[in-house]
Amino acid sequence: MATIIGTGAKSAKQFSSKYRQILNEYQINHNIKPTKFSPAQHISFFADSLVDKMVAMCSVKNRLTFLVKNNADWKEFQKLIKQKQGIFLICSHIGNIEALAAFPDSKNIKIHAFQQISQTGIFHTFISRHSVRKNTIIHAIEDMNIGTAAEMFDFLGNGELVMMAGDRISATNPGKTIHTQILGHDCELPMGVFRFAKSMSCPVFAVALLNTGREKYTLIVEKLDNKNVNDMANGFAKFLEQNILIAPIQWFNFYDFFGKRRS
Repeated sequence: MATIIGTGAKSAKQFSSKYRQILNEYQINHNIKPTKFSPAQHISFFADSLVDKMVAMCSVKNRLTFLVKNNADWKEFQKLIKQKQGIFLICSHIGNIEALAAFPDSKNIKIHAFQQISQTGIFHTFISRHSVRKNTIIHAIEDMNIGTAAEMFDFLGNGELVMMAGDRISATNPGKTIHTQILGHDCELPMGVFRFAKSMSCPVFAVALLNTGREKYTLIVEKLDNKNVNDMANGFAKFLEQNILIAPIQWFNFYDFFGKRRS
């Protein structure tokens, strides 16, 4: 879940500007019309998304509507759900994945989502107190230990879903990363997420939920090759890039994602 920030956050504006510059360079180099937005507009869009997160998690009178990118991967995803096959989902900070809790087909499926509570303490406390979505269980990344893998393995064996973000480097293991490229620039993805997904020995899908209109969302899933950690990470990077180009202002990663590669 993206870190909650105010419109006056200097660093957020700085990294939003850097992201837009890299985005525009990529778009120009690929004959795509550059997307123009200010840091204030970017952060404001994120603030608006928080309202939908709260509605999705805390309101029984859901006003959000959903569409699905109905491709072969989605059909396989549905088939696995009907077979009560556990699935590992790798999400990102593109769109509003928390709104997935209100997706009609998810009401009878348990979703175990990992979140860095230290960065979202206030928001997490609010959701914990007011959530009506008992099918969505939040686990603190900070509390992961040697027993977490066994616990998640059991949940997956029961046909439940496990979800982690693949575009945010771990604060506790910042050096354990996988080098890849997004928008033509070097970047790092968290190695632990992809290793964890591979260790679960279950189907792995990248997932995004994009805002495609006022209170309207489109769910996109893509199956990832889970035989090799690096191939999985590169596949996820391509998925993320594709969705960034669809909805540039919806990538809410307000930190130096394209910073210098860590040694």
